[in-house]
Amino acid sequence: MKKMIVRHSAINRFCHWVNAIAIFILIFSGFYINSPESFSIFKNMDNARGFHFAFAYLLIFGFVLRLVFGYINKEGKDLIFRPIRDTLWMPSLAKYYLFLSDTHPDYGKYNPGQRGMYTGLILFVFLQILTGFILLFPNSFVGLAGFFGGYIVVRLIHLYLTWIFVLCILVHVYLDLAEGLPGLKSMFTGKIPEDFHGSAHK
Repeated sequence: MKKMIVRHSAINRFCHWVNAIAIFILIFSGFYINSPESFSIFKNMDNARGFHFAFAYLLIFGFVLRLVFGYINKEGKDLIFRPIRDTLWMPSLAKYYLFLSDTHPDYGKYNPGQRGMYTGLILFVFLQILTGFILLFPNSFVGLAGFFGGYIVVRLIHLYLTWIFVLCILVHVYLDLAEGLPGLKSMFTGKIPEDFHGSAHK
């Protein structure tokens, strides 16, 4: 039997699934709020807004907890994109995921694509939360709304960021499936075979 090692801690997995559930609900409720006629999965607007606001706070909780945990256990540094080294590693990563190479280079726990996505998501989540609060409390954030160019612009930014999240989810799922079943299972069990590529930290 292959030796298993811990890849994702319990709190890491907890934050992952809390954030995943929150983001899915936010996406669907947000699309309904934006266009209820073409995206009718909620009974009414009040119902959709209730879900949207509740899961927005859940996302904030999971997001902040993940950042704090990453700082405490120093794992956060592995999630941050390093422009020079990670950019140089991108061609070999692309070759593997485009099935042009059978060799998966050992980038550590997270590959450069993951680090780039996670770093971008940190910024996008912060901006999504900020624009969301501007829309939720318009009278309290008049100055910020003006900084972005007005409430219509804020609403468009919020909507476009939602589509970015949708694309990131699709890419994330594809990369997980391409990575192999052990990597996918590790987000449920927390463990991965010791000889699985990228299982060790650098």
